[in-house]
Amino acid sequence: MENMENMKDSQELEELKVLVREEQERKRARREPAHWGVRLLAYMWTAAAVFVAGMVVGGIFGQERQAQDVVPEEMGMEGQAMVDAPWIDQREKYPTGCESITAVMALSYAGVELTVEEFIDGYLPQTSSPWEDGRGGYVCGDPKAVFLGNPYSEDGWGCYSPVIKNALERILAEKKPSLQVEDLGGKSLESLTADYIQEGVPVMLWATMGMEEPRYAATMTIQDTEERFDWISPEHCLLLVGADQDSYFFNDPMAGKSVPYEKPEVELAYEALGSQALAIVGGRRS
Repeated sequence: MENMENMKDSQELEELKVLVREEQERKRARREPAHWGVRLLAYMWTAAAVFVAGMVVGGIFGQERQAQDVVPEEMGMEGQAMVDAPWIDQREKYPTGCESITAVMALSYAGVELTVEEFIDGYLPQTSSPWEDGRGGYVCGDPKAVFLGNPYSEDGWGCYSPVIKNALERILAEKKPSLQVEDLGGKSLESLTADYIQEGVPVMLWATMGMEEPRYAATMTIQDTEERFDWISPEHCLLLVGADQDSYFFNDPMAGKSVPYEKPEVELAYEALGSQALAIVGGRRS
């Protein structure tokens, strides 16, 4: 009797479980349309959000692309103007010949082929290195008119932009009269970058070696005029070929091609050397 009652209870339990499962299935079936409706609505909102975001981002990139389209072809990596001018190493053969080498690099980029030796031996006026005056100073030729010393020697000193400008004018008159030399003295580095580098024209620039902090090396007296001036050291000439937000880039005869130097250091060295700069214009390579 007891077994029969247990069997009945077990049967009723199984029937109850079936009823519960059926009720759960019915509830699930009633919920599914609403569930998928919510999902569909969510998908629609998500798609709309993605579409709007795509329009916004596309507009931003479109504006950036338009801005890039007006940048000259010399723009290299993003935000950086760069001129691919040749580089010449001065360290082995021309230890103090940076001005001559920089001029030859600029000439080569402009399509005028000339060796460094041809420039120095044929077009660079030279005089002796400064000599001591016995009073703690030096006597010398005019660095705006001649190179002080020998650019093939460690004992050479250097020269200023008018010397190189005059030499370049002679060379261009002989070899390529369609080109000319522009004296850019006094122009800011920002102006040189905007008006020349971004137009594909490299700039010969006077600064210091490695953009070291400029210092007074000697008080000089020009022999013929008795004019006195202070020689800034370590004087250097190099070719400005690029710029980005933080740096200016140079073909540096002492260091390599497209060498970056931080802008504040370049500005200090450039101004200390009198903001001297030259460019060959009129025949930029395409």
